[in-house]
Amino acid sequence: MKQHERRQQSSDKLINACLELASEQGVSALTFDNIGLRAGYSRNLAFQKFGSKSGLLEAVINHLHEVMSERRRRQDLDSLSGLEALMLYCDVHIAALDKTSEMKAYFILMSEAIAAMSEMREQFVGSHQRSATELMRIIRLGREDGSIRKDVNVEMAARLIGTQLIGLSSQFLIEPSFNLKKARKELHQVIRAAYGTGQESVSSRKSAAAVPGR
Repeated sequence: MKQHERRQQSSDKLINACLELASEQGVSALTFDNIGLRAGYSRNLAFQKFGSKSGLLEAVINHLHEVMSERRRRQDLDSLSGLEALMLYCDVHIAALDKTSEMKAYFILMSEAIAAMSEMREQFVGSHQRSATELMRIIRLGREDGSIRKDVNVEMAARLIGTQLIGLSSQFLIEPSFNLKKARKELHQVIRAAYGTGQESVSSRKSAAAVPGR
């Protein structure tokens, strides 16, 4: 294995260790000692890689955005109408919340940053702006292909959809029995009613990101 590959592997292991610890034990477990130990490395390596908890959080957020982008690419999101792509974006988020610990860890970290009035809140502001930028791109495509109304305020619609996903995620963390399947269906109806034109094509394929029954 080449040196740059070893560096990337160690970074990935440390980030995954951070996500696992946050999901399993909460923010208090996120010391460089614990992260290094969980990843199979030393505390010194964890500190050397990220320098501070802020640096670690930035790496974690970047990692999660890359993971979610790859999952959307695998769903061939850009082959759909804008409205269908908007709903699939939500499906990928909900499926990740239901099936993996990554999204749980993200919202645990975000909640801690808010509760502690931490300067790390700015990291999440930037993260949500990145998500909003992708949602705005999809909404603009929908306005162009006729599946989303021309008079929709692109930025506000993106922000509101992002806010709905944040709220849904928070509710699921508070109440694990929260029915994600029903929430997904209702969110689709809300998006269609608020932004759709009724002219979108009906996709014959079933999204692989669909949330299983709960």
